[in-house]
Amino acid sequence: MTNGDSPRLNFKEEKIPLKNAFHESDPETHSDPNASAPRSDDILSSADASHRKDTREELDPNGAAFPQTKNQPIPPGSNGEEIEEEVGITDSGRKASGALVALGRAARSFLLYEPDNQAVTSFLQDLRDKFYGFLDQYGEMVLDIRPWEMVMGSEVVYLNRDRDRSLSFRLFRDGVRKVTITPDVEWNELTKFLGIISIQYSGIRQQEDDIVVMLWKAGFKHIVVESLEGFVPEDDDVDVDTTIYSDGDAADSALALYAAAPEGFDIPWPEYNERASLRYVEMDSERLQKLDEEVSNLALPAQCVGLLKEILEMAANPVEPMKLEEAIPMVQEVSNFLSAEGLLSSLLEVMHILQTLPFNQRDEEHWVELLRAFSDINVLVRVIRSFPAGLQEVPPQLIELVEMVPEDPVPILLEILNNERTRTARWVTRNLLVRMGSDKLDHLVKTIDQSEDSVAADLLRVVSDIDLDRGIGVGIDMGIEADVELQLVALSLMERGPYSKRVSRYLINLLESSRMEVRMHALKLLLLNKAASAFSNITRRLEHDAAGNEMD
Repeated sequence: MTNGDSPRLNFKEEKIPLKNAFHESDPETHSDPNASAPRSDDILSSADASHRKDTREELDPNGAAFPQTKNQPIPPGSNGEEIEEEVGITDSGRKASGALVALGRAARSFLLYEPDNQAVTSFLQDLRDKFYGFLDQYGEMVLDIRPWEMVMGSEVVYLNRDRDRSLSFRLFRDGVRKVTITPDVEWNELTKFLGIISIQYSGIRQQEDDIVVMLWKAGFKHIVVESLEGFVPEDDDVDVDTTIYSDGDAADSALALYAAAPEGFDIPWPEYNERASLRYVEMDSERLQKLDEEVSNLALPAQCVGLLKEILEMAANPVEPMKLEEAIPMVQEVSNFLSAEGLLSSLLEVMHILQTLPFNQRDEEHWVELLRAFSDINVLVRVIRSFPAGLQEVPPQLIELVEMVPEDPVPILLEILNNERTRTARWVTRNLLVRMGSDKLDHLVKTIDQSEDSVAADLLRVVSDIDLDRGIGVGIDMGIEADVELQLVALSLMERGPYSKRVSRYLINLLESSRMEVRMHALKLLLLNKAASAFSNITRRLEHDAAGNEMD
């Protein structure tokens, strides 16, 4: 846009209410323009009985919820309901929320009741206790102001969607964007801040002193308020709307609007008047490949994870209407797909998302259910079955996934070992039990006696991989009457372990076994360890066999 096209706009900074900058109407602005609010430095002493009466009628038209008797405690909301409820996830968040709820209660009670009413005294004491309780323990309170909530860090500590009663909405509407209260704040500063807030609840609006100006005039030393600044043209004859929404293109309109606006100022988007013409565009191979990938199966896992992340972030945000339990069906559906395909990286990514989102304590039950959807026995079975035969190493992603199981994974793995029959699945499960069952050794040994032979043999391998001496001892204790597979596993353990008199006696006893492979394996170990004491037993066995052959 050139100077010849339209007048050049020069802007000067000027404090104006935020609603004027947005050209929005507010039903509360239709009150008497000549009405003046109590001075910000004398708020607590300026409200009279008629003002409180008007406020009662505004908040409760029937007037029945607010008894007029003096010194009688009254609940903070109309009809006795709680206007705000405390939110917050961390301890600091809950305490900050309690302080802000106490601020809202005190502001409303001051407008509703006589100054010497016991309810007012009670609310002021509660305000003092909760604010200084937070400041003494956690230091300064830094609040980002949004339309319906106040946020401390990344945690919502105040939430009220009622336009007429929301403290955050009234602050945001007048341009307040951040409030910082330092630990050195004095009580008279808090009461003055309370007085200014109470004016906002009164419904009184005036042209000059909006809440930002009142806070500025208060001259706080330990309460810092950050707000937006409005701006107007230096030349009052310039028609801003004509310049911004002229026949020029959107870029020119945006330039006119943004030219000298203060940084961070909220202004509406310009209208886009131009229309681009349609034409054929030749696409290069790289761009075509990206488009193909968007609809291919390779992109589906990432799309599922991205969708779940958006859903879970929305469910974890107390400002959003979606509840956490509403996300469970979608989570289970995605879990079934990812686990059936063995997509461990995607499963882990979702598990990390679940563990990092700031869920509220009251949602803990649903949060655990979401974790189980990605780590229960059905998920682990599908993942384990997806591995090819001949797997040489357990994938580290599977180990990490099992470690994230919200409950003890050993019973789950034992059930999988008891049900699975493929060699690869049993091998993977055994290795997971070795990693997860080191502190459950006694339980594993006890389970051997209660399991069928093939499962008992695998568990004996698990025990020996955790503690070889313990595994050898368990194998010897089973005796020569144990199943052949268990005896062969025990013999293989003795090849790896130290030779002792107890091992020697067990090997000699196995020479009486009815199974040739067991006798030969035991004899091999005796010869390797040069057990001279076994010579007489071997001779006696050979003579017995020879005598039997002669009789035949």
